[in-house]
Amino acid sequence: MHDHISAGNKAQRHDLTEYGIESELQGDDQLCQALVSGCHIENAAAVAGISVRTAYRRLADPAFKQQLQEARQCLRESILAKLSDAGHDAVGTLWELMQSADDEGVRLRAAKAVLDSLRGFHAESPKVTTTTRMQVERTQRVIEGA
Repeated sequence: MHDHISAGNKAQRHDLTEYGIESELQGDDQLCQALVSGCHIENAAAVAGISVRTAYRRLADPAFKQQLQEARQCLRESILAKLSDAGHDAVGTLWELMQSADDEGVRLRAAKAVLDSLRGFHAESPKVTTTTRMQVERTQRVIEGA
C-alpha cells in the first residue's frame, strides 16, 4: 500500500516518523495525528496502515470526529501560545530599536509599528478607555507627520 505514495507524500510520512508518530501510535490515534499534521486523507490512511475507505468510515464516526476536533483545537492553542510568546519578544525588539537604534528612520519605523499594533489591539478591545485610544491616535498622527 505504501508503494502508491508519491514523493511528496513520502516526505510527509518521513516527517511523521521523525516525531515518532508511526512507532508510538496505533489505529485511530495514528490516523488522527496524521490528519491533524496536515496529511490528506489518502496519505493519512497510508500512514495509519489502513485503507482509504476505512479512513473515511472513521471520519464518519462521531466519536472519532470529536477526537479529531479536540486534537486540532489543542494544536491551535499550542500555536497561539507560541505566537503570543513571539509577539512578546517582537515588542521587546521594537522597544529596544525605539530606544537605541542609531538610525532615526529605524526608530521611527519601530515606533510606528508599536503604535499600529497598539491601535489594532485597542480596536479589538472595547474595555480600553476612549482617552487611551485618543492618545494613541494623536501620537500616531504626530509620528506620521514627522
